[in-house]
Amino acid sequence: MVNQLFQTLRNKKNLYLNAMQGSEFENRISAYLQLTLGFSRILKADILTNDWALIKRHIGDKFGNTFLNTPNNLKRTFIYHPYGAQQFPDFIIFTDKKVVPLEVKFSAKRQAKPMWNSNVPRANAFYIFGSYGLKDITFFCGADILSPEHRKFLYGFFNDIRSLQDKIRVDMPALDITNRGFTPYIRAAFDQRKHKPSVETSFFAHPKRIEVENLAIEKSKSL
Repeated sequence: MVNQLFQTLRNKKNLYLNAMQGSEFENRISAYLQLTLGFSRILKADILTNDWALIKRHIGDKFGNTFLNTPNNLKRTFIYHPYGAQQFPDFIIFTDKKVVPLEVKFSAKRQAKPMWNSNVPRANAFYIFGSYGLKDITFFCGADILSPEHRKFLYGFFNDIRSLQDKIRVDMPALDITNRGFTPYIRAAFDQRKHKPSVETSFFAHPKRIEVENLAIEKSKSL
């Protein structure tokens, strides 16, 4: 049923882009899940402890590539901002078969690529990106825009940097003769850069945009 959400985003963009803030954009998606698809909005507190522990562990795996089976008592429900507004994912949707993480990206400006912050697209999650400034919406599954090897390398980079940070912090106190506590601070953040001519960072102008959207529709049908 999530495929119906993607299809309406493609065919009725203006209904969703009549919003200048990310929260308004997300509210329109939440309303579609409830009013059109008939999903019920629930809270984490409504989920059994053992079920939530399994879901949380699965969602927290940045390298996961499968979709978790939906517990029988959660079918056709969803949680909005399960970990807070700034944490992945924005929605956890429980279809009849699978648990589907959905992350929503939105820009009020003429921005053609999302802000990724500390996470890159996950293989077992779907993404919606809307740009108010460009009047366009696209969607995709993380597995279709980032290879497992690339994802592993990107996260591994910051693991290596943190190891160096830990070593520096062991050596740093001897240099801190003023006792101010200055030390390096590493914050993971990811971006898209045009590092070779064939790269297209725009999610709207990418030559495989339609192909990737169609894959998302077909993949979500199976879930």
